[in-house]
Amino acid sequence: MANNFLVLNDNKTEVINLSSRFVRSPQISSNAAGESTVTPVRYLRDLGVKFDRHLTMTRHINIICRGATFALNKIGKLRKYLDQVTTEKLVQAFVMNRLDNCNSLLYGLPEKDIAKLQRIQHMAARLITLTKKRDYITPILRDHLHWLPIQQRIAFKILLLTYKSLQGSAPTYISDLLTRYIPPRGLRAGNVRPTSNLVPVRARTQTYGARSFVVAAPMLWNATPVNIRTSQSTELFKKLLKSFLFKVAYEGLEFAT
Repeated sequence: MANNFLVLNDNKTEVINLSSRFVRSPQISSNAAGESTVTPVRYLRDLGVKFDRHLTMTRHINIICRGATFALNKIGKLRKYLDQVTTEKLVQAFVMNRLDNCNSLLYGLPEKDIAKLQRIQHMAARLITLTKKRDYITPILRDHLHWLPIQQRIAFKILLLTYKSLQGSAPTYISDLLTRYIPPRGLRAGNVRPTSNLVPVRARTQTYGARSFVVAAPMLWNATPVNIRTSQSTELFKKLLKSFLFKVAYEGLEFAT
């Protein structure tokens, strides 16, 4: 750190012992940070994400839901004075941004956790369109708001990060996790470009390994149509990808998520 002219702030340093909840790991009593002694904590915040020591992300999801619900209640009190366009802008700024922030970390979580975020999205859609609770919400999301469900929004974020990595516009510590597939010499690739696929990585564990970017990104990328993967610009890629995931979400198109 001294070589990079950085100084460790002892008072703001936190340590967390990350471990699998299926394996008993030795407890760390304390650790030295500069001139201070730091005791490991159960939860740690980094870049707005609340991590727990087993990476279940339950605490983080609960915080998102609590903040989003608070924002929806505040907007709801003003709803009768607002038109739909203004309400949607407020919801996008104070609710949907919470749901999308660092949501790639939520990939592979149990359905019960994703369902909490999905309920928040449904509440936001009802508030914008003034849809009653007993009315079916899927047509509103699909036909009026054109919103992707939470599961597809997570896949969208991972695939966008993968595309930027392959285009050289992502940090190298992310790009280095991906390896382009090079077919054996003499193998005919047909109409598929040899470099459009990524080398898949097999996860050693389902609960943790399959959630990692190095495993999830190649799997999702290889399952995406070639015309999307070979887009010439980021804007075109996002447009085609959203249309594809829209079909996955609402038309039953198969996709490995």
